[in-house]
Amino acid sequence: MNKFQLDIITPIGIQSYNDVSYIRVPGLDGLLGIQAKHASAIIALTIGEIKITNNNKSVYFATSGGFIDIRPEGIQLLIETIESSKKIDKKRVEKAINRAQTHLKNKNNDLNRANLALQRAKNRLNILNKN
Repeated sequence: MNKFQLDIITPIGIQSYNDVSYIRVPGLDGLLGIQAKHASAIIALTIGEIKITNNNKSVYFATSGGFIDIRPEGIQLLIETIESSKKIDKKRVEKAINRAQTHLKNKNNDLNRANLALQRAKNRLNILNKN
């Protein structure tokens, strides 16, 4: 069987997918593609795109990072946030980009935090365009 169970676990709930044939996640060292019978592993994730192929259809999500736990019985994504390409609000993303860029102009602000906010917002905008 070339399919696996996928559970996406966030602080606000669990989403489950049966019959997943492929998932691509943003690992710290680059994109990681996983199919059934992948070796067991726990891998840290970063801000980026999650692509899930289920029933020959691909869906895209934005994430801010977390972990993927790969096991023979299935895969769990343990992540802080996930947002479907179909549910991203473009106006909200544009406001977040503008806010982050404004914070970056002031050297008294936490520039690392502002850079991460800008990365998350730009990632969400990129995922929105996959819809």
